[in-house]
Amino acid sequence: MNDTLNKIKAQAERVRTSHEEVKETSLEKALRRHEAALPLLRAFADVQDNFVKIDVLKRIWPRDYDRRPDRVHGLVAAVLGGEAHPCGLMLHVPGGLCSFEVCETRDGKMIYTSSRETTGSRPLLWQFDQPEPWLDGFYRTMAGLLEV
Repeated sequence: MNDTLNKIKAQAERVRTSHEEVKETSLEKALRRHEAALPLLRAFADVQDNFVKIDVLKRIWPRDYDRRPDRVHGLVAAVLGGEAHPCGLMLHVPGGLCSFEVCETRDGKMIYTSSRETTGSRPLLWQFDQPEPWLDGFYRTMAGLLEV
């Protein structure tokens, strides 16, 4: 019985160690995605207090647009990756949602994704290896939403 208990304890220790390694690995991945998404997050922080076009608000929320925030930060549907280590944003846009997110492949390569989800249609997805075209898509989206 003592031998059995030792084997059980050893197995429990292996499982505990494995869980700790998975936690560390997922935290490291989250930090890498967060660092890759910093240019997007900084760009959003630069414009978050700007006004959204009234016409855009009417098309997003036709019934209660006047009770919604009229600043860009009011368009945020979700902070992707969580508040601690955000790796992207999901925004309300006319007809649906638009998201910008950094993903990591199994081999550690960063992929910059953008998607446009419209009600009743399949989402459109764009993937980039470099952040520049991805950020250009964000700038184009903001240009259509902002009162500039």
